Amino acid sequence: MDAITSPRTRPATTGTAMPARAKAALLCWIAALAQGVSRAAINRRVVRQLSAMSDRDLKDIGLVRQDVLDSHALLLEGDASSFLIGRRAERRRGSRRVAAGHWPPRRD
Repeated sequence: MDAITSPRTRPATTGTAMPARAKAALLCWIAALAQGVSRAAINRRVVRQLSAMSDRDLKDIGLVRQDVLDSHALLLEGDASSFLIGRRAERRRGSRRVAAGHWPPRRD
């Protein structure tokens, strides 16, 4: 039997094929990296748009200028959108407490 007609008993390339588990892990890592890069791009765009807004517009959505300035520091190391949502929620909780406590007290 010559090499053309004989059946192969082992793969043609030895040692170069990547195991399926390693391929899957590599693809997951690449997908996570791409998602992180796109999330960072979205955060930069949101902060840039908020920076262009007036103080009155920021107040309408529950933010102040300092919140936007603080979020600039998080662009590389954290999620600026979550940070801004948290700041707005803190401010809303604080204003509800005052309204619920009727401060200053009413005089009837």
